[in-house]
Amino acid sequence: MAVRNSVDQLLKSKAGGALPPLWFILGDEPLLAIEAQDSIRRAAFANGYTERKSFSFEGNADYSELYEALGDMSLFGEKSLIEVTFPRSTIGRNGPEAVKAMIKAADETKIVVVSLLQYDWTTEKKDWFIALKNNAKLISAEPIPRNRLPLWITERIQAVSGQALSAEAADFIAEKTEGNLLATLQEIQKLTLLCQKPEIDLNDVIDAVSDVSRFDQEALFIAFLEGDAGRVSKIIDSLEAENIQIPSFLWRLSDDVRRMILHKQGRKFSSFGIDSNHIFALKKAAGRTTLKRLELILHRLSEVDRLSKGLFVEKSDGNAWQELKAACLLLAAKKR
Repeated sequence: MAVRNSVDQLLKSKAGGALPPLWFILGDEPLLAIEAQDSIRRAAFANGYTERKSFSFEGNADYSELYEALGDMSLFGEKSLIEVTFPRSTIGRNGPEAVKAMIKAADETKIVVVSLLQYDWTTEKKDWFIALKNNAKLISAEPIPRNRLPLWITERIQAVSGQALSAEAADFIAEKTEGNLLATLQEIQKLTLLCQKPEIDLNDVIDAVSDVSRFDQEALFIAFLEGDAGRVSKIIDSLEAENIQIPSFLWRLSDDVRRMILHKQGRKFSSFGIDSNHIFALKKAAGRTTLKRLELILHRLSEVDRLSKGLFVEKSDGNAWQELKAACLLLAAKKR
């Protein structure tokens, strides 16, 4: 069952009653985590939790602002929603005490939502992790196994548009998007707009996208932001084999890098034409790398553009596709 559906069903069952004051979203599947957060947020706002404060902590972070938010008493009786994200289980020596404070503060005036994106089996043995699981409403945002993805796609299309999807069509979409739910959702949204039939089969899917390379292009943008070296390399090879023109999609990669540079500099970037899932992926990618490396990637992409148009680039073998791959793989390299 999709996380969003499980959260929505739980909230529906609580209609007219008190919302759970403490939530624990566990897992690093971005789409599922975002949808769970959105569902809880909507329910909280609908139930009078008008103040919202969001935090992200990692390592030996300063939790003073969180303690201040947990201790705030509104002069006007306003209820608050406090969202805390731990990108990894390395929450620092002060983290466990902060978790205790969140558990204690969560009540009818404060809803606390804790999200832990990446963790391993050693984390599950820690007292603060066990305390959260025992006291909070647990929501899993773990990646969906490949063998269950076609069913997830079928159920999502049914929920979005009421359309039925054949097993072959669902498996085709799952194969092309390689289990990436953000890319899969984008394809579902396009498909439901382009195909108005009550029942969609494999031919409808292929006809709707007309050029199957669009799957690969969308998947490349997501794999690039996620720093997935293996998928980036595979998708670029596929686009080259399909004789896709590099300039037709290179501008989108360059725009994403420019947005990440602005984010690293603490400046606002234009979000026109991109959804909240893409913005989340951009910010997460920017956090994994350095400003210097992003500037290098942007420079390399400009050289790829020149090569793809037949122009000379010094210290290059002239292969635009190999240079594109090298530029994209820079984002997959570990931050130094």
